[in-house]
Amino acid sequence: MRRSWIVAIVVLAMAGIAAGCGGDDESDADPTAAWASGFCSAVTDWTNELQTITSQFSDTSNLSQDGLESAAGDLRDATDTLVSDIEDLGAPDTDSGEEVKSSLDTLSTTLQDETSEIEDTAQGVSSVADLPSAISTISASLASLGNAFSQTLQTIDDADVDGELRTALEDSPECADIRSS
Repeated sequence: MRRSWIVAIVVLAMAGIAAGCGGDDESDADPTAAWASGFCSAVTDWTNELQTITSQFSDTSNLSQDGLESAAGDLRDATDTLVSDIEDLGAPDTDSGEEVKSSLDTLSTTLQDETSEIEDTAQGVSSVADLPSAISTISASLASLGNAFSQTLQTIDDADVDGELRTALEDSPECADIRSS
């Protein structure tokens, strides 16, 4: 039952990202399109990892201290990769590029902080009796991840007054992958 909460929160977070993505490939001819493609690829990879991590809890017998610690470590690895990929992208080549980059930097910090909270919570589980509280805390951190993504996407959309980035995201096939998730 708790797994359903985690999966639902992750799916909601990714649905917010998918709302801005989908379409044809123009990334080879346009640096903004290339940025959008890289962004959506990074998010897709991270989302796939989250689905793999949460799926291991479909069997409640996997709900243990070791299972939580392993999942938290996997989440750390996936989040570190996402943050690195986002940092490597830099600012998109748009009028709003620096504002978008600043928003993504804030998102990266939130992702790192919430992932640390999840790791700390998982490491604090010493018995089966600690699991309900840990799952609740982890669910709250996952909800914070979803909220951070939603806020970042809203900031990006608000900054993109000319629609350059929105168009690139809509035209990127990598963003279409997010939409179908």
